[in-house]
Formats: sequence, C-alpha cells, structure tokens
Amino acid sequence: MFLFVSLSSWADERGELRLERISRHYSALGGYGISFVLRAGGVDERGEILVAGNSSYMSIAGTEVYVKDSIRYEVRRATKEIIVDRADAYEKELTNPLSGFSSVKSEYNIEEYEEGGMAAVRLTPKRSGDTIYIITGVDGESISRVKYGVGERAAELQVVKTVRTPKSVPEFDKERYKGFELIDFR
Repeated sequence: MFLFVSLSSWADERGELRLERISRHYSALGGYGISFVLRAGGVDERGEILVAGNSSYMSIAGTEVYVKDSIRYEVRRATKEIIVDRADAYEKELTNPLSGFSSVKSEYNIEEYEEGGMAAVRLTPKRSGDTIYIITGVDGESISRVKYGVGERAAELQVVKTVRTPKSVPEFDKERYKGFELIDFR
C-alpha cells in the first residue's frame, strides 16, 4: 500500500510539472494564435483562439467569445444573443487561455501518462464531471490534442497550428452585431 501511495504521489507530481511546462510554453509565446478542429457528435467544427496579454478571442461554430481585461462577451449568432459577464466567472474553463491551468489542481487529480508515444496528462475531476486528457506534441510542451467526455458527449480538440502573433486580438464591437439581444450578467 505504501508503494502504491508513493507511486501515485510521484505520478501526480509529474503531471503537475507537465502542466507547468505546458503553461510556460504558451506564456513564453506572448501573443499567439491556435487554429483547431473540434470533433463532437460526428461533426467537425473549425475554430481559432487568439491571445494577447489579458485579451483573448475565440471563434467556433457560430459563437465568438471576446475577453478584454475583466469583461467577457459571448456572441451567439444562431440565437442573435450577446451574453456579457465578468471574465473571472469563467476562470475555471480549460479553454480560457487567461487562466491557463492555475485552477486545475483544486478541481482535478492530475496524472502524467503516455499516449501514442507522446507525453500526456489525465485530469480526473475530484467531484463530478468528465475526465480530460491533454496530449502534447513531440516537444512535450505544446498541446496536440485535448479529449473529454465519453459516449455521445465525447469530444476531441485537435490543434492544427499554433503561431506566435504580435497582432492584436479582435475586440468586441456592438456595432458589428446590430439587432442582437444584449443580456448583461455583470
């Protein structure tokens, strides 16, 4: 039993170190852009995330998310809605590039493992939710794929390209969304 506990602690420590390495990799890029394909329910959706400082922009499947400092704007084209909220209310989202993996340790058990010859991290929720798998690229620092959910709820995000980009991130402009309903939760 002592051996099992020791090995589990070592695996957790290695997983935490791998997540720190991934975070440092993306932080070192400064501004960056990630293009990706999200596969869920037999459908492939292309998307992108752009990050510069405390601002980010994500676009996928008719939804755009703008984050500027402390405000988050989610534009839903299908329903013609704009949801405005405090960005910190979403800091636990793994897709939030501003929080990186800072809140992961309190919410998940972290374990490093290998998948297809690549270093990977398994995040098992401490309370409820789906296990998340983060598979790195050959360098062991960049994210190649993220998998989560099982069965019909299974989804996989495949990173197509990551580029360092000095360009600014698009900012929310209400004028671009005339006729959209504004729902403000701040």
